[in-house]
Amino acid sequence: MSFHRRAVLPLLIAAASAVFPALSAQAQSAYFFPQASAADAFDSAIPTPEQFLGYPIGSRYTRHDQLVAYFEELARHSDRIRVQHIGRSYEGRPLLIATITAASNQARLEQIRQQHATLVDPAQPRSAAGDSPVVVWLGYSVYGNETSSGEAAMLTAYYLVANRSSETQQWLQQAVVLFDPAQNPDGRDRAANWHNAWASDPASADPADKEHVEPFPQGRTNHYFTDLNRDWLALTQQDSRPKVAAFHQWYPNVQIDFHEMGKDSTYYFEPSPKSMHSPLIPAASYEFNRTLATYHAQALDALGSLYYTGENFDNFSPVYGSTYPDFHGAVGVTVEQASSRGRVQESVNGLLTFPFTIRNQVATGLGTVRGAVAERSGLFDLQKTFFQSALKQAAQQPQKTFVFGDAHDPALTRRLLELLLLHRIEVRALDRDVTVEGKRFQAGSAYVVPVQQAQFRLVHSIFAETPPIKGDVFYGSTSYAIAPAYGVAFAGSRSRIDGGAQVSELPPLQGAVVGGQAGFAYAIDWRDYNASRALAELQGRGLAARAAFQPFTAGTAQGDVAFAAGSIVVPVAGQPLQGAALLDAVAAAARASGVQVHALSSGRSREGIDLGSDGVKALRKPAVALVMGEGVAATEIGSAWFLLDQHLHLPASKLDPQQLGKVPLDRYTTLVLSGGTYSSVDATAVAALKRWVQAGGSLVTYGSASKWAIEQKLADGEKTGKNEEAGDESRRAFGDQRDIAAIERVSGNILSADVDTSHPLAFGVPGRQLAVNKENSVTLQPSANPFSTVVRIDASPRVNGYLSERNRARVAGSAWLLVSAQGKGNVVLFADDPAHRKYWHGTDRLLINAIFFGNLANPAKARG
Repeated sequence: MSFHRRAVLPLLIAAASAVFPALSAQAQSAYFFPQASAADAFDSAIPTPEQFLGYPIGSRYTRHDQLVAYFEELARHSDRIRVQHIGRSYEGRPLLIATITAASNQARLEQIRQQHATLVDPAQPRSAAGDSPVVVWLGYSVYGNETSSGEAAMLTAYYLVANRSSETQQWLQQAVVLFDPAQNPDGRDRAANWHNAWASDPASADPADKEHVEPFPQGRTNHYFTDLNRDWLALTQQDSRPKVAAFHQWYPNVQIDFHEMGKDSTYYFEPSPKSMHSPLIPAASYEFNRTLATYHAQALDALGSLYYTGENFDNFSPVYGSTYPDFHGAVGVTVEQASSRGRVQESVNGLLTFPFTIRNQVATGLGTVRGAVAERSGLFDLQKTFFQSALKQAAQQPQKTFVFGDAHDPALTRRLLELLLLHRIEVRALDRDVTVEGKRFQAGSAYVVPVQQAQFRLVHSIFAETPPIKGDVFYGSTSYAIAPAYGVAFAGSRSRIDGGAQVSELPPLQGAVVGGQAGFAYAIDWRDYNASRALAELQGRGLAARAAFQPFTAGTAQGDVAFAAGSIVVPVAGQPLQGAALLDAVAAAARASGVQVHALSSGRSREGIDLGSDGVKALRKPAVALVMGEGVAATEIGSAWFLLDQHLHLPASKLDPQQLGKVPLDRYTTLVLSGGTYSSVDATAVAALKRWVQAGGSLVTYGSASKWAIEQKLADGEKTGKNEEAGDESRRAFGDQRDIAAIERVSGNILSADVDTSHPLAFGVPGRQLAVNKENSVTLQPSANPFSTVVRIDASPRVNGYLSERNRARVAGSAWLLVSAQGKGNVVLFADDPAHRKYWHGTDRLLINAIFFGNLANPAKARG
């Protein structure tokens, strides 16, 4: 195909660039900007990316620091661009927002921003937006190894800053273009360094060449292996929060999220299929995708590049970079370019080169600006009516108010409040005790969220069940509600609860010791999510701690206080510190974790077990190893790593699967195996794991790793899964196979389950009903030991999301968490990742319990 043959040109240019640098830059401009190839079309005072970097774009992969430096170089040379550092990644790389618009607009940018913000206020008339420019957001490299977009960001910015045509000047007068040039700088550098390190000269197009085959964890995810494209609603990562704050400053009218897909594809842009549209979103929003698509098609038609639309990718939840704007009256678009994953690679369409992939992304980006300017009036109407319709839609909802909060768990209550404030959702303090759906909420420890507000659609997304979808073929998870995943008490009221003052900021953490220096012990209620952080801090200071395996009530300076099972007791006797020094250490842990610690003067309880009971068990200090490497599900093990690092502040060793038979395992109390393939773990390693578990180790597995542990006889259990009647499937239509596979896939659902709250792995869970995530096809049979099935999916589970009847029957009544006792140790088996996407706090506390209480979780050891 001729357009692929033309894509070889930049590779030839790259080889000649050292001899003909001026010609190279000119030829590159002609290639990437064929519509403006004349030399006088660009301001010569503005350096091209090639001139600044010293190599032609597409001849190598640009590191993040170089990308940042180029955007700052543009800002030094032009008054059309302003660069802001809005945050840093976990590895310390800067996060940027670059604003490009006409110099006259830059001079009144804050005025423009405020004027534009009137569009999202239902009380303001459409005319309040006046002549403010249309706002376009171009987001690049959310997946670090989808690298064409980062290079395209530099070229697109250069074009808008340097091009002198009347059309470009019109765009900049009528648009504010926001660039997020590298949403995932840590992953991008991981990929760039790999591709550059293994690049050959001349480049190898062999798909098996090392340049094209990244090792674990690849560059897709961030430092903690987070899928940042699915973090827009949960906002678990410090990479995500600054850009969402910038989003809410501007509320763009159009937002493009640049991606890549397999090398044998072509180019995809929206509209998406109607079956993947949300009934929460007005049809007009999706129709505008079709309008914008005409400009994308024109841009790619001009290059002769193949593309397609309307066949896949979800568009019904606000979790993605291309759907979050849909829930704010914008036109959000995913674009996907076939990836060369290196400088050139063989594909079914011929040689796919890195420059060719970059050029398509540049064309789409410029086509977006062209379309947004041309459709400005319609886009403004769309955003204004979107928020007005939100109030009308909210008025039709059965729930009028959501209430959330738990007096026993201020940490998770505060965390959910923080999330709502980050999304600019109206929240009010609960000023009177109420009972909703049988749950009691107390003034001073709970909050109300009115449904009748401009952000209704996000309120619904966070608290309510996924609305029915007209279709059953999905690309990603079909349930995305945050509140059930957090595990904090919440309920929807059919009557309006006004609440008190609107909350605009988080209350301060209240970590302290109540009652001063203890005469007998210090106690922390385990129902507070941050109690685990306090325990890790205390053990890190060398203090001995115990856990009460039954509830007790103790006399404190605040009167009688009831402590739940799992609550931590730090005796005064036998500690390396005494008196004031011990109090200082405990107080420091309380402040660091934000928990209330009660000083107790006696070991005699008012109710329940006394503190010297056998039911108050000594805890060992955890030493955790996370198994991560080839074959391991990076996002799953990354969630465990994040939990230990960022919540517990508990250091963990990271082992490759092939190390399991080689390193001394006796230094670890806990090993975590997430989902993945463990074929590289040989018989020697399996034998070593068996010996270690038998000697007292706790092996934590989930998903396919749980299945593997049972197959390797590391854990007792019948074959996972259930026998099913296959039915008459001897013949099916060839054209239906894709849809059938999608329908039968478990796409991520919230299911109702029953939890044994008396089991140490369930300590801190507020009640027997627990929401769990089901993301894979693995099902576990309940344990033969009646005391060892900790969490079991309901026989008729409540489902939030889409789950086929066949899959519903498979998971109904299956075990979600069980313990297999082995000698002095055990294997803790989860059916799914308990720390899924880093916001499933209702179940990640089960993983926390496995880490701290795992050696005490066997039935014989649980008797007091």
